[in-house]
Amino acid sequence: MWRDSLRVARWEVLKMLKNPSFLIGILLTPIIMLVFGGIPTLLQRIDADQPFRLFVLDELGISETLVALKPDEMNIELVPYTGSLTALKEEILGESTMGFVVLDRTALAARTATITVGGDGIPPLQGFSALLSSVLRYHALQEHGVSAEIIGLAMAPFHVVTTSLTQQEDMYAHLVPLVFGGLILMAVFITGMMTLQSAVTEKKDRMAEVLLSSVSPDSLMQGKIIGNCLLGMIQIAAWLVFGIAAAYLFYDIPVLHYLATPFLPLILFFALGGYVLYASVLVAIGATIEDMATATNFQSMVFMVPMIPVLFIGPVIANPNGLVAMIGSYFPFAAPGVMVMRLALSTTLTAVDIVLPALLLLLLTGLMMKLAGKVFRTAMLMYGKNPTPAEMWRWMRQ
Repeated sequence: MWRDSLRVARWEVLKMLKNPSFLIGILLTPIIMLVFGGIPTLLQRIDADQPFRLFVLDELGISETLVALKPDEMNIELVPYTGSLTALKEEILGESTMGFVVLDRTALAARTATITVGGDGIPPLQGFSALLSSVLRYHALQEHGVSAEIIGLAMAPFHVVTTSLTQQEDMYAHLVPLVFGGLILMAVFITGMMTLQSAVTEKKDRMAEVLLSSVSPDSLMQGKIIGNCLLGMIQIAAWLVFGIAAAYLFYDIPVLHYLATPFLPLILFFALGGYVLYASVLVAIGATIEDMATATNFQSMVFMVPMIPVLFIGPVIANPNGLVAMIGSYFPFAAPGVMVMRLALSTTLTAVDIVLPALLLLLLTGLMMKLAGKVFRTAMLMYGKNPTPAEMWRWMRQ
């Protein structure tokens, strides 16, 4: 039986490796991610490189202080202005890289300084706004007779940092394994959908009849799961090579050092277990579909099963040992993703926290493989209509 499954797996792998679109997709995916991640930053820098010209109508005598304290890298040109405000508005009207600010007694009393931009858009003035706020506070305290020494002490910022007695201070020690786990889960989703598409295509093209004349339905299903799992590993390997190289070149992050964690085998176990679990469901559902265009609402909802762990991302990152994280570890289709995140983030997991979800995953995966096999065995040779949930339930009970 396993020999037939491995033959089917080999056929699945070779079929996809000979498909140019699959190979191009492996290479293009990281490039597309880089393009969509890098181009917005580059486009933003084009406008950011244009200096913003800010006219300062200063009645408080602080413009020289602003010019002196403004960092060189702050791309703002401060221009003192003493002319008519009406004429200035007409001059800068429609100019998104020009603006003015009025610094007078009214602004000081209201504790609000308004920067008016001549045109559309919101220029990046956060740094200058913080500088102007500090200078105005300093000026207000001076007017109340506070000494420069006291003002300096009062305006010196206090830094509040959060540390943990259990987690390392190096954030990459947890971030890199977490990103790696996320990459695996993304590959699990993609590969699971490939498994489903493979079953649908072979049923539609009547290829299933030819295959089932040589191997049993169980061997065909298991071979598809194993084959697409190997294809997923090839994808992950390609993405890792690209990601590790990019991390070294652009951010000087030793990814391999951070991945050498004792929890890495457990992360792989839960990720692969999750793949087999999801793939069992998807390949069985794929066998029930005549064509993707005719999929029922029930079948379409099943497609989203691998996305269930996404619901737990926020709470688990906030507290990997919290109640939501613990519930997610035992929630059937969320456990693989939740445990991958917990293993990457938590340093206080006990053996029970790991072993019980692992056993539950193994039991659930074995059960789903058995039930999926019953559905796959009947549905793969069923033509003419999509089976109803009641019919699939009857097959699983047989």
